Formats: sequence, structure tokens, C-alpha cells
Amino acid sequence: MALLVSSKSFDLGKFVRAGILAVSAIALASCQTATTEDTLNVAEDPVTEDDLRAYCPRVTLNEGTAYFRTYTKGNDGNADEIIYQAIISDVTRTCKYRNGQLFITVAAAGRVVNGPKGTGGNITMPIRVAVKSGEGLPYSRLGKFEVAVTPGAGASQFIYKDDQIVLPEPTVRNIQILVGFDEGPYTTP
Repeated sequence: MALLVSSKSFDLGKFVRAGILAVSAIALASCQTATTEDTLNVAEDPVTEDDLRAYCPRVTLNEGTAYFRTYTKGNDGNADEIIYQAIISDVTRTCKYRNGQLFITVAAAGRVVNGPKGTGGNITMPIRVAVKSGEGLPYSRLGKFEVAVTPGAGASQFIYKDDQIVLPEPTVRNIQILVGFDEGPYTTP
């Protein structure tokens, strides 16, 4: 429906649709509230310009350790007997330098699915984070990480985080961080 207002055509339908769109946007924005618990307290641990420009060692998925499977008892390697199957699909890290030390936080993200014998429940996955410096191994930690898997729900996503890495500030850029599934032993050097 078009109206003629002062010799210009006015489309009432467009006006109504624009009004509905504006009201919807305002209503949606009002649903987006944040509490102080939801926001990052930047004043607590500020990221400095030096942090952004500083050397932060690469993190890679250790070769052959991206997949983890659990099997029914006595059937290791039999694809028809898989209970759970997990994959690490992405790894990342952050670095901060403070008082002559390098603090590194490593994260690994992935998914877990039920296998043919999976019925849901919890899976405990062994995830190792290791730091190599030249030929040395100044850090190695094997964590047991539990993920709940729901039957028939598809993949359950997970994020594993290790924020315990503290090294002397490196003088040479020869540090490599490795992440992956590792079935043991749980004792580390």
C-alpha cells in the first residue's frame, strides 16, 4: 500500500517492516546482559606490548597422538569393539614474561564420540603436554581428563588446559611444545 505524502510516494509496508526490525533488535539487545563475573578483569593481569611482541614457542600436535580409542576388554585394535573414540583437532598457547620467567598456558580442543560398543558415560583421556628445549625436556605433564559422552548425541566437545608451565626466560629460541594423547606411564620426568 503506497500513500502520496506531499507529492512523494510513501510505502507504509516498508515503514512497518523497518519498525518491527528496530523493535526486534532492541528486544534482542536487552537479552544480552553481562555481569561482572562474565567479564574479563583486565586490570588484574594486563597484557603488555612486550607480551604481544615476545617470543612464544610454537605448539604442535605430537605426531601419531591425535587419536585415542578405548575398546571392550581384550579387544584392542578391533574396530567393532570401540567404546569411545577421541580426537584432538586444535592446539594453541599463550605466553607471558614476568620477573625473568616465561609462563605458558597450553590448550587442546577436540571431540569424543561413542564407538559401536559405546553407550554413553564418562571417558578419561590421557593428555600429555611436553616442552622440549634443544635436547632437554624441562617440562612434561600427563593429565587425566574426563569428558561426559551422551548416547546418541553425536560428538561431545572438550577443551583441555595446562597452565602450569613455568620456564626461565629463554635466551635461545629453541623451545617446542608438544601435545597429544599418551597412554602412559603417568609418572613424568
